[in-house]
Amino acid sequence: MSHPSYPPAPQNDAGAGIPQVPAAPYAYGRQFQGGAQPGYQPGPDSGPYGSPVGAPAKSFMTTWILALLLGSFGVDRFYLGKIGTGIAKLLTAGGFGIWSIVDLIITLTGNARDKQGRPLAGYPENKKKAWIITIVVWFAGLIVGIVSTVLSLTFVAAAVQGAGTDAPVLPSASQEAPAPSSGTASDDGSLTVTMSEGNTVKVSLLNSGYTTEIPGMSYMKPTRGGFLLLEVSWEATAGSSYASPSNFEAFDADGAKGEEIYVEEGLGGLPSGDVAAGEMQRGVIAFDIKNGPTTVVISDDFGDKAATFTLTPAN
Repeated sequence: MSHPSYPPAPQNDAGAGIPQVPAAPYAYGRQFQGGAQPGYQPGPDSGPYGSPVGAPAKSFMTTWILALLLGSFGVDRFYLGKIGTGIAKLLTAGGFGIWSIVDLIITLTGNARDKQGRPLAGYPENKKKAWIITIVVWFAGLIVGIVSTVLSLTFVAAAVQGAGTDAPVLPSASQEAPAPSSGTASDDGSLTVTMSEGNTVKVSLLNSGYTTEIPGMSYMKPTRGGFLLLEVSWEATAGSSYASPSNFEAFDADGAKGEEIYVEEGLGGLPSGDVAAGEMQRGVIAFDIKNGPTTVVISDDFGDKAATFTLTPAN
């Protein structure tokens, strides 16, 4: 019997009778031509595991300036993205100042980090300058604090000393003893004045002077030649009365009424207020009036003339 003849099986280098495996497709229909396949290469803005890093690191200079000037308000921590601790720092006034100093030192030593834990940008090249400026600011603040304390103590001492002064300083001048035309004169030249029913006071002229400038009130300028200054005492001898510079009026030799000038109590002016029996007020009253013989009128509690006295200030 005869057999049909078949073509011989294809041969290859790997062995006889084994067909070759076709090449696998690669990259959109192209066949892989050999060589290693390219691996993933992270970009410059990626983290160590290929995740995006995000915004650049926070600035050291900005953080330092905020910590130095606004650390008590937690602004430096808000800038670094640490909102929670920033609020806590704000509500405690910078941890009563201690937290602010600690954060500033941490920033200056390069140990500050943002919310992602990254170091601050620009620290190596700016740290020396930041330290110098911080030390200068601290010393300047210390000096200002010392000067302010010294000035405050000086002002307080001056105020206490001024409050303890019994008699105001007046220009020296000669004077005549009060010569009452009404009221009752005492042996020492004082006047006993009836202010209202059952209420009497003893009014004494302690000193007087005529000047063109009231001590401590140089801004006041006379319009009638000068100022008549009278230092008086007001002592309640029976009942009570209201002492006030407005209880006094002054008239020059022509009968013209002098303008009353208010002298502050801090400058020795006569205090206004109720005076009980046995108590006394003492101070200065002033009038813008022509120099010469002057009549001083004392009014009672109803505004009526209760007593008068005359004097001639020194020229």
